This record gives sequence, C-alpha cells and structure tokens, in this order.
Amino acid sequence: MTNNSDAVRVPAEQDADGGNNGNSGNAGKTGKKEKILKRLLHMFTYNWVWKLGSLALAVALWGILISQDTSLPRTKTIPGVRVSVTNSTILRSNGLVVVDGLDEVSTVKLRVSVPQKNYTTAAASNYTARLDLSQIQTAGEQTLKITAVSNASQYGTVLEVYDAEVTLTVEEYTSQAQVPVEVRLTGELPENCYGGTLNRSAESVDISGPVSVVEKAVRCVVDYDQSNLSPERSPNAVNLPFYFEDAEGNVLDGSALTVMPHGQSTSIQRITLRQEVYYLARVKVGTEALVVGEPAEGYAVSSIRVLPQTVTLGGSKVVIAPYMTEDAAVYAYDQVNISGQSRTVTQLLYLNTPGNVDYISNNTVQVIVTILPEEFVNMSSGSGKDAVQNP
Repeated sequence: MTNNSDAVRVPAEQDADGGNNGNSGNAGKTGKKEKILKRLLHMFTYNWVWKLGSLALAVALWGILISQDTSLPRTKTIPGVRVSVTNSTILRSNGLVVVDGLDEVSTVKLRVSVPQKNYTTAAASNYTARLDLSQIQTAGEQTLKITAVSNASQYGTVLEVYDAEVTLTVEEYTSQAQVPVEVRLTGELPENCYGGTLNRSAESVDISGPVSVVEKAVRCVVDYDQSNLSPERSPNAVNLPFYFEDAEGNVLDGSALTVMPHGQSTSIQRITLRQEVYYLARVKVGTEALVVGEPAEGYAVSSIRVLPQTVTLGGSKVVIAPYMTEDAAVYAYDQVNISGQSRTVTQLLYLNTPGNVDYISNNTVQVIVTILPEEFVNMSSGSGKDAVQNP
C-alpha cells in the first residue's frame, strides 16, 4: 500500500511544478529571478534607517581622515597666472625680434596638484609661467610652449598649462642711427603771448628693431600743442610720445622698436620739450631827438621815417605791465647826424632795450632822413625835422 501511494504522488508533484517539459523549464527560471529580486529588495529595505545611518557615518569618517592628513594632494585650477617673456636679449643677439603675437601672451590658467593644507591659499601669485624666446632660431612664424612651475614646494606641482602654445611672428633685427626728431606745432599760443626757443631732449635718435620698420623710418615725429602753454608756468616742460614715419609720411608700427637718444645707451618712450612763454606788449619806437645837426646850406629835412615803427617786448606779467600804456616807448641809443648833408641819409640805430624783458622782436631800427632843396621842402605841407613819417 505504501509503495503504491508513493508512485501515485510523484507524478502529481511534477504536474504541480510545471506540467509538460517545455513550460516547466521556463517557469522554473522565472521563479528563481523573482526569488533573487525579493531577496535583494529585502536586503535594502530591511532596517533601511540603520543602513543609511551607517553609510553617512562611513562618509563622515572618511572625510575626517582625509582632512587630518594634510599631506594628501588635491587637484586645483589656478586662473590668471602672469606670463613673463624671457631671453628677449638673447633673441636680439641672434639677430631676431618678435613683431607679433606677444600681445596675446598675458596670463594663463594652470591645473596643479597642491597639498591639502595649502589648498585654499594656493593662488596665481604662487606660480610662475614663462615664455622662453631663446627657443627661436629663425625668422618667420614660430610656435612656442608656455611652461609653469610653483614658486615653493608647499604649493605642489603644475600638472598642466591650458592653451600653452603661442604662435609668434619673428623678423630679422637691425639698427639705424641718427633718425632726426621733428617737432610739429599744433594749436595756437594764447593771445598776446610769445614762445621762445624750443628745446628738446633729443635732436635725433638711434633705433633698433624689425628690419621692415627700421629700414623705412626717416623721421621721429613729436606733436606739440601750443594751446596748452602758459606764461604763468614758464618755462613750459612736457614729456610727449613720439612716432615714426616713412618717406611718404605713413605712420609706422614702432611698438617693437628700441629707441635711444643719439649717442646714449638708455632707451626712451617720450621726448621732453621745454619752452619759455612770455606775455607780449607792442611798443612804439620813440622818434624824439633822432636827428642831430643841420643839412647843407639851401637844403632842409623833408621827412624822417623809422622802420619798424613798433617793436614787440616779451616777459613776465610784472615786467610787461609798464609797456602796456599808450605813451610807452623805446628809444635808440644814438642819433643820425645830418650835418652838411645834401641828400637822404639812412642809418641803422640800436635800440636801448629794457634790461628786464626776456624778448624783443627787433633791437635795431632803420632811420631814413630825407633831405631836399629848401624850395621843394617849402612846397610840402610839413618841413624840417618835425616831419616825422611812418612807412
């Protein structure tokens, strides 16, 4: 009885597990997957609060350990590191000069590995970036790489320089001596003012630089605006920039030039102009007692002319003030002697220049004494030495 019941039960269990052979295999696999998913779900959901707490604690402990070990390196990006261009003198000694591309080289961004304890303080000033021009050997377009290092070991090492490649244009280097300095006047002096001799810190300059510019330069030009001058601050001294022109008057690019006053060894970027500026007064030339003596018998003085009839005086406001009146005059040192003369006498006389003025337009005057027979003089409206005429 027992054996029979077992024989009957086995097929029944097989039918319950899967029925026929094909379907039982697929159902078995599906059941196993479901069991695995249920176990995983149970693993994550069972006591999930404790598990989340354990994860947070582990992260916190890891952070504490990292922060306590200050020697561990961390990667940091450092922007704005200034690039210094080196060995330009060596490049010039090799007969070459950079004419384009350096303007684009100012700062770079670095990726550095810095110890944990200096991570927050690491800044652009702690690193040095260089562009070494001694790498250039020939003229033309050249590509160089910017290199960078940390200034001290506590700021770690440089891992990468972003945009490290720089393209430069290089030309042959040459020189030209004694390029003349030309001062071009613009504007007008203030009214009733006079500008004295204009002195400049360089009459000519020696230039060195790219051959395309040096060989074309024929003059060094300084623009001088006279409208800004004033007698109140005389002598007026200004430091002005300059530029270079070719023979046709075209302005050249002088940014790569080295400029020195001729015969000197110090480069300059400006030229100093110095000029005295005075107040002006126009003063008449006194005609009193210009002539002495009497002409020959039967002759008389028809007219006396003075050339010029006025002169311009220049000086400080205090010095010029007395000459601003209507009756102000300057006089000649000497007189024209017409004794025994029977024809016109012309003579140059020196003026008695006031000693306290800085400028006088003329220090001599020409005196023309016209002498005619008395009958011709009597027919004229005026006669004798009183007939002083202006031209």
